Amino acid sequence: IDLWLGTHYTKGREGRRIAKILWHHNAGTLSIEQIHQVWQTREASAHFQIETGGRIGQLVNVGDTAWHAGNWEANLTSVGIEHANSSTGGDWPISDATLDAGAKLTASLCHTLGLGVPTLGVNVFPHREFQATACPGPYFVARLDEQISRARTYYQQMGAGTAPAEPSKPVVKVPNLP
Repeated sequence: IDLWLGTHYTKGREGRRIAKILWHHNAGTLSIEQIHQVWQTREASAHFQIETGGRIGQLVNVGDTAWHAGNWEANLTSVGIEHANSSTGGDWPISDATLDAGAKLTASLCHTLGLGVPTLGVNVFPHREFQATACPGPYFVARLDEQISRARTYYQQMGAGTAPAEPSKPVVKVPNLP
């Protein structure tokens, strides 16, 4: 499936360079197709959506600006990764498959975009660092150190040629719609 958002993002990056990855959670158990539908009517977007089973969908081209940070400068200089929750409410848990795919995607983006080793607070941030929000939720926040460690391990393996440069689950692209 090729799916791209046709609205609620901005072409290009106003000459800014991508410097960071922002981690989000959906506050829902949304599939790629479901988040695509939500963002048709809600003035928000992110570059990637990861489903509960670990499938990754790309909804906005990395060269374009997604509306995900709640801060325009952060939008211009970041790539947003949404993680679907495995259930709603409580501490908003996220499946291990989703977290693992997120770590691999983060590592791949850091490698491909020349951002260097994934480092929390340097080139990888939780959404809450740029807007007054609980995102990416208590479950994910409690695992930030573990998640950055996973991303670093995958990044180092990519550099050594011992791990695939692509996430283990297929990336589904959602086409720009008229």
